[in-house]
Amino acid sequence: MENNFYLIGVGGQGVIRLGQIVADYGIEKGEKVKFFKEVGMAQRGGPVHCEIRIGNVFGSRIPPLSSDITVVMELSEGLKSLEFIKPGGTVILNRKRIYPIDMMAHPEKYPKDEEITRLFKEAKAKIIWVEAEKIATETGLPVAENMVLLGVLSFVSSFDKKFMLKILKKSIPREIDKNIAAFNGGYKIVKGMIM
Repeated sequence: MENNFYLIGVGGQGVIRLGQIVADYGIEKGEKVKFFKEVGMAQRGGPVHCEIRIGNVFGSRIPPLSSDITVVMELSEGLKSLEFIKPGGTVILNRKRIYPIDMMAHPEKYPKDEEITRLFKEAKAKIIWVEAEKIATETGLPVAENMVLLGVLSFVSSFDKKFMLKILKKSIPREIDKNIAAFNGGYKIVKGMIM
């Protein structure tokens, strides 16, 4: 296995937790893993991204045009990932908008879905749109959007589902049943899209 994963969103969405679980999966599978995280100044709402490299790779940073799978937890932040997407790579777009303070007064300035889609298509990415908040809310744990996206990422990456669930159980301290339900919701929805 050799994969580069670029995960991006804002503080409070669980981007780093998602990245750590993916990294732990690679480690537990016996792979060489490199993990880089960058957290913005604001604990909640500031930019956050992490990069996970699994396999025979050198350095913790993903070179431009090299991300096999990009997970975008917040749409406008996701535009920062465009330079890293490998042509033909997959982008998992969460339909989530968290307006920065300067846009709260003018939400019409926030990029539209069509514009976001166009930019990712120009990067030659395969796009998967997911409503992670809706799926997480249906499980009774609205904050589990990251677990929904972990389910999507696991299916797209052909990760061993049972093994990933084992890692998830070790990584999540509470509400484990709801987190697993969120993971399964993401896994199931993308399986239905792709198959």
